[in-house]
Amino acid sequence: MKLRLILKTNTKKKKEITLKLSIPPSKHIGFINFINLALKQDLPIELSFEKISKTGEREESKIFGQFKLQGKPDSQLYGLEEELHEEVRKKKKLQQKRKQK
Repeated sequence: MKLRLILKTNTKKKKEITLKLSIPPSKHIGFINFINLALKQDLPIELSFEKISKTGEREESKIFGQFKLQGKPDSQLYGLEEELHEEVRKKKKLQQKRKQK
């Protein structure tokens, strides 16, 4: 399964612009847990950026914001979460089978 974060906005001329950021499989469970926590607590999420130079020096960007999430019905969210957990189980079984050979 692929998981993407999709960001949308409109220009002054009402043209929609979309940015799709792929979330790697190793981060799926953590991302879903974060989203579920934000939804359950009904608190805003802070968005900020961090610039990392080639030397490893980190600097927080001047751009930041806050937003609240709105969820679809719980059954759809739990379905996605279960689907992710099932994929993790399948991968672990495959790894165990490979190690036994």
